[in-house]
Amino acid sequence: MKITRIEPVLVGAPTPGCGLLSNRNYFYLLVHTDEGITGLGEATLESHDDSILGALRDLEDLIVGQDPTRIGYLMQVLIRQRFWKGGVVKASAISGVELACWDILGKSLGKPVWQLLGGAVRDKIRVYANGWSGGATDPAVIRDKAQEAQAYGYAAFKFSLAIPSWPLHDTETVRRVAKAAETVRDAVGPDAAICFDGHGRYDSNLAIQIGRALEEYDLMFFEEPVQPEDEEGMLRVARSVNIPVAAGERLTRPQEFRRLIEKRAISIAQPDLAHCHGFNEGLKVAHLAEAFDAFVAPHCPMSPVITAISLHLDAIAPNFLIQERLFLNDWRNEVITEPLQVKEGFIELPKKPGWGIELDEELIRKHPRIVAGTPRLFRPDGAVCDW
Repeated sequence: MKITRIEPVLVGAPTPGCGLLSNRNYFYLLVHTDEGITGLGEATLESHDDSILGALRDLEDLIVGQDPTRIGYLMQVLIRQRFWKGGVVKASAISGVELACWDILGKSLGKPVWQLLGGAVRDKIRVYANGWSGGATDPAVIRDKAQEAQAYGYAAFKFSLAIPSWPLHDTETVRRVAKAAETVRDAVGPDAAICFDGHGRYDSNLAIQIGRALEEYDLMFFEEPVQPEDEEGMLRVARSVNIPVAAGERLTRPQEFRRLIEKRAISIAQPDLAHCHGFNEGLKVAHLAEAFDAFVAPHCPMSPVITAISLHLDAIAPNFLIQERLFLNDWRNEVITEPLQVKEGFIELPKKPGWGIELDEELIRKHPRIVAGTPRLFRPDGAVCDW
């Protein structure tokens, strides 16, 4: 079998309430073969669609003509056969191709991907909702939205407050985050899992203050309390706060995870399969975490496609903790022909060959790619000029 072409499919999927230019095009990759089998992958990287397209053009000559079932070999070619590593842009482009190749392999053998890798450890996957709050900071709105997500079948919830903060001893931010956690806990009850995402906004001192204020609300984890490259800062938080620390969405290689895991700076690794060079690299991270008695909880704030793909890793990793899923209560949930359903906090494991999903082509044609306006630069005097 040979790859004949790669086909990018971009779907305009803005976040409700954030306007059309909300960085939300779903970026899918269809990898076509000479045997008529087409694989589906995802490489969504918010607001970097053109960069991903450029990376794919650069890699195309290394992809077309290759055997898509030799996944390990092809990935070594794509990672090593160009001088520049490329960071998350190149990693996301490669991820999309790698994921599509697994889909091809599973379809060619008539087996779901999880069955190709030793079989499932579990039959249903525990999930938590992300994005359910819509960026709300008002406790009354947070309460209502948490209960709405709970009514959709979720039993675990991650929240974040995108508010400006001072780098040190910001008592207002500490108070507002703690109030939000109290509100969520009161809304969803004592047994639901709650997680807080710092998005790397804080230095280690403020993160420790926030973490200690959150301890009484019994959180499952504190995600990205500091920037992921601040390994010593992450370690300080982990040692100072009685909440497990999670990170990894912005890391692209197992070596980067290793430094955090072996320091015990994190106890939950969060590879994003659309950014970390694909499924096999994400599985390596899971195995690495297992060797240090840590857990894996794949990052996944995008479309149902990458969620469904992540379920296969969740199925086979013994140290799997919980799967992130963007709260979708609109047409975006139907971008695949058989939408994922959350029941009592779980999603059933896909049973069909490959990833077990297909794009709804009729639906995605109704949502073409969103193209941003004319790029602009800031002048030194603060004014804006067009390119």
